[in-house]
Amino acid sequence: MNNDLRRAAEEHLQRGNQFDENGHAEHAIKEWQEAIDLNPNCVEAHYNLGIAYADEGNYALAIMELREVIRLDSLDLDARRELTEVYLEAQKPEAAINQLRQILNIAPDGAAARLLAQTYFDLEKWDEAAGALEAGAMLEPDADLWFELGKVYETQHHRRDDAILAYRRALAANPEHDDAASALQRLRVPIEEPPDEDEEAFAEKE
Repeated sequence: MNNDLRRAAEEHLQRGNQFDENGHAEHAIKEWQEAIDLNPNCVEAHYNLGIAYADEGNYALAIMELREVIRLDSLDLDARRELTEVYLEAQKPEAAINQLRQILNIAPDGAAARLLAQTYFDLEKWDEAAGALEAGAMLEPDADLWFELGKVYETQHHRRDDAILAYRRALAANPEHDDAASALQRLRVPIEEPPDEDEEAFAEKE
């Protein structure tokens, strides 16, 4: 691409940004499209269009533009986060899950781990939700979601131990989580897991 086309594309991009700042979304979209016509690799124009289309509820076009950003720059986490949100809005949870996994593979992200867990939870994939919470525990623990998982496990046959562990995880994330503490009291178990007897005996010998 020659420099004249690149400069012209940049001018359309900046005009689109200005229109967007002034609340003229329709004109902004037109300018960004002009920028892409001149420079198909203009990442910022694709990204801006993706956000604009998402705001309009045009999820198909938003997905197309944001995926193009990722094709041009696979490490663009902002585009991946926005695409995740669009997939969720468009009722495409499995696509959102795939995107969240890729975000977590590129860079540890507590918010992404929590959103992944919540998405699994909404799909009633309880064990996958627990796994996502476990993976993100050191990044951004979510006491409320651990508690909700505990309630689900408690209603299922033969999952009492899983429920207890989930309630304890909730308290580890938030020691003042009264509901989790009450749940453990109802189950007649201590808040913390008792020490292993063999470990205690070994410690006494030392």
